[in-house]
Amino acid sequence: MMPSATKVLLVGISTRALAQSAVKAGYQVISLDYFGDSDQPPQAEVYSLVRDFNLPPTFTNLAQAARSLVDNADYVLVESGLENDEDFFSICAPDRALFNSFQTVRRVRNLRNLCIPLAGTGMCIPQTFYPDDGLPVAGKYLIKDGDHSGGMGVWKWDGKTSLKSSEVLQAVTDGVLASTLFFADGKNALLLGITRQFAGVKELGAPGYAWSGNVAPYGDAALRETIEKAINSLTASFGLVGLNGIDFILHESVPYLIEVNPRPPASFELFERLLNINTFQMHVDACQGNLPAMLPRFESGFTWGKGIVYATHDIQVGDTRTWVSDRLVDIPHAGEEIPAGAP
Repeated sequence: MMPSATKVLLVGISTRALAQSAVKAGYQVISLDYFGDSDQPPQAEVYSLVRDFNLPPTFTNLAQAARSLVDNADYVLVESGLENDEDFFSICAPDRALFNSFQTVRRVRNLRNLCIPLAGTGMCIPQTFYPDDGLPVAGKYLIKDGDHSGGMGVWKWDGKTSLKSSEVLQAVTDGVLASTLFFADGKNALLLGITRQFAGVKELGAPGYAWSGNVAPYGDAALRETIEKAINSLTASFGLVGLNGIDFILHESVPYLIEVNPRPPASFELFERLLNINTFQMHVDACQGNLPAMLPRFESGFTWGKGIVYATHDIQVGDTRTWVSDRLVDIPHAGEEIPAGAP
């Protein structure tokens, strides 16, 4: 447990959810992301890369902006999407980092490294081809670009296009898209929960395979048992710490791992509402090697979900002050321009 005066720098594409959780846990928060949404906590020191630094929304620019703020914080947490960019792992000393090391991330993001740890757990991996593997002669595959996140770098393979160095081909697996969240202390894991995940939902304006939201809780006791075996094996094999996630396809009751997300997944806030817990504090504790013995039980029959709304054309929002609600989050500022395809 860190002292209440501890100041943390949160850096990500969107930091609103973790900033709210960190403030509730009593931390002083510096929050830097692309948007600086209007519902960031008023107690936080909030920066938008675009508005406050006048920089285009790129990972390189975000890392540059973070370096200008890092000396003002005691600890740093790098969030969703940025775990693929090496620039972010040098913005602070390892003893100030509340996230997995770059070596850990690089190893666990490579599916070829997961076959042995997952053997015997009941979790499988779809057939995957890397740039040095050559191309398959038949079958349906998706190209996935590791430099993107949130499903933005995913599209159907045409059967002939070669792969770039950051891309893989992954066999299409029919089934239900889902995800799991878990805390890890470097040796052991504790399952936070499983969600039904959605991607490319046209009713929400989502392009392609873009992440569209989650519903929690999801899954039965048998699935939880399989997931618990898998996350404990992965944690022991790669030394994962903090809050992490796994995306998978449930095909005929068998989970097929799509990817490991070695950072706090955005769906964690569903479990804060379901279980009345503070995820940020539990993430910090796990990074310091402390896992709780157990979590509160779910209230039977109670569910929370979140949907991500995308702009289907270029828009300029009006007065968003009327949007404030317990059921609306990530609210843009009045007059903000949102391009087509953006959330």
